[in-house]
Amino acid sequence: MIDNTISNSLTEDLRWQEESIVTNEVNGQMGQEDFYTLLTTQLSMQDPLNPTSNEDMISQMTQFTMADGITGLGDKMDSLTASMTSNQALEASSLVGRNVLLNSPMAYSDGTGFKGQVPLGSSTQNVLVEITSSTGGSVIIPYGSQQSGLMDFEWDGKDLDGNPWPPGPYEVKVTGLPNGATESESFSVLSYGNVSSVTLGQNGTGLELNIQGLGAIRLSDILAVGD
Repeated sequence: MIDNTISNSLTEDLRWQEESIVTNEVNGQMGQEDFYTLLTTQLSMQDPLNPTSNEDMISQMTQFTMADGITGLGDKMDSLTASMTSNQALEASSLVGRNVLLNSPMAYSDGTGFKGQVPLGSSTQNVLVEITSSTGGSVIIPYGSQQSGLMDFEWDGKDLDGNPWPPGPYEVKVTGLPNGATESESFSVLSYGNVSSVTLGQNGTGLELNIQGLGAIRLSDILAVGD
């Protein structure tokens, strides 16, 4: 009876190499040593009458080098992202306690009022700044005629009789009659808010600034930094 089982050191070595490489691939750890081991085994087992061409060899090596390079680039990008996040956190922490300008009609008063700005596209007459509390009370401050550009406004936290209003969020509405218009129009409001703390990004969220009484905003939402 003829034994068809081939058993020699060469095939045993090949079987060991294949098992080792497969294990590494499954674990996501195939590296240069595994690749060159596989390449050497391939060369030793190729058909002498039909050897692997130089072009195929170069192609395989190029593909592995590119894959290895992309992995290295990914690691560098992760490091760069971590560095940028750290720099952003440092920059944001320097804003704690300062007032920042936001594109928002909501503003918070700690009992002393707040400031803001209104962008006017043209000269505007009969400008009125109306401040409304969460309970529905309102204060209207007349600003008369204003030139085009950024108009500053300020509220001292009191009603027109000089009575102080409690701390809390307030809505600001600005209206006026632009040059050439026949009806009063509403304008965008930019309000200042105080940065109380900074929240680092978690669970896919970016770095956020916590504005006193108003909630969280992104660092990119800041239009200007005040006192």
